[in-house]
Amino acid sequence: MNELTLIKRGNTAYIDSREVAEAVGKRHDHLLRDIDGYLRILEKANAPNFGGIDFFVQANYIDARGRAKPCYLISRKGADIIANKLIGEKGVLFTAAYVTKFHEMFELEHEREIAEIKAQSATTRLKVFNNAVRNVLSGYAQTCASEDDVMGFLHDVYEPFGITVTDDSDYSCALTATEIARFLGLYSESGRPHAHAVSAIIEKLRISADEIEIVPYGLVGFTIRYESSVMYAVGDWLESNGYPRDIPHLDFEYHIVYKSNPLFM
Repeated sequence: MNELTLIKRGNTAYIDSREVAEAVGKRHDHLLRDIDGYLRILEKANAPNFGGIDFFVQANYIDARGRAKPCYLISRKGADIIANKLIGEKGVLFTAAYVTKFHEMFELEHEREIAEIKAQSATTRLKVFNNAVRNVLSGYAQTCASEDDVMGFLHDVYEPFGITVTDDSDYSCALTATEIARFLGLYSESGRPHAHAVSAIIEKLRISADEIEIVPYGLVGFTIRYESSVMYAVGDWLESNGYPRDIPHLDFEYHIVYKSNPLFM
């Protein structure tokens, strides 16, 4: 069986119906006839979850004589429908081929995503990821999961990005954003160390993943800690930007009151 080729359209990958026909040992016009039948069934069902475009997309190709001929782009869902209608060796081989191909694509995209987060580990994108992880942890708490389960989950989701997950008793010199704010003398108008302002600066710095630690507490959440090098990087940023009184970030503007500290003032 020839290796299948994936065609990306937006965020979806498809297989050309000509390749599918060859893979399953069927004439292309017969496969097109089958797909037309599947689409009629989906349209007849008129169910919101059964949009035909999620399974098969009409397309054209140019044949050897320069004529435009019809074909379909077949998604993973569409390939599942075709595979379910097949029996025997060809059906098994086709199923193995397209499942393998789509899995390879998923793995490649996952690796790219990990690489991007490693390169920009303190950006808003990681912040959104952290919020998603916290939502999962709230579910763990409701199911009375053990602390070992929580630790295992955090290891699984963060370690591929190069971010260390550690017990509270294991961290050495890592600091929270609040502690960095206190060391650098960054306070809010209410007189508290301005952790949000520090986090906003960290997101601008694009620090590396190996400077971040995730420290879980109980079953409900985790604390983000940073290596001491991040504190110095934040201090350098403040100095190079003239110790700004306001730090805009997304839809917010953080107001800072500076207090004397031994490191940067």
